[in-house]
Amino acid sequence: MAIQNFVREEINSVFDDCYAIKIYDNNHKTIFEKGTKEFDKILQLWQITVNSGYEMPAFGVSIHELTIEDMQKGLHIEFLFDKLNYHNEMPFDSLLLKLQENQYGYQLIRHYEDKYQGRCFYVNTTEINNDLYDYIQSLTAKKD
Repeated sequence: MAIQNFVREEINSVFDDCYAIKIYDNNHKTIFEKGTKEFDKILQLWQITVNSGYEMPAFGVSIHELTIEDMQKGLHIEFLFDKLNYHNEMPFDSLLLKLQENQYGYQLIRHYEDKYQGRCFYVNTTEINNDLYDYIQSLTAKKD
């Protein structure tokens, strides 16, 4: 359990350095900068969502072209960082995830050197929490 908590804290701690959050809603992009109420709420809900989760070995590998194609539909969140970060010796300057209703886990796709390419991270959650999904849906509904 102590190792699990250490890993969870390590992957979660990187989100403290996030400077903006980009939402992709069926290819419509919206950016929320650090300090805005939307940014703060998204980050708070993300931390609550993964708080009881734990990192698992990720079997997913991102292929840039396929990831870009997938981002054209559905909801995606991208956490943007102003510096290069490393986790498990893998570099990234942003982390992208697909957001769906009733998820039990999240594949975090690494962006590095202008590509969504390579091994991913995976955070498994112990329960379904749709609060983040619902909030993002409410933000994107306002754009229509």
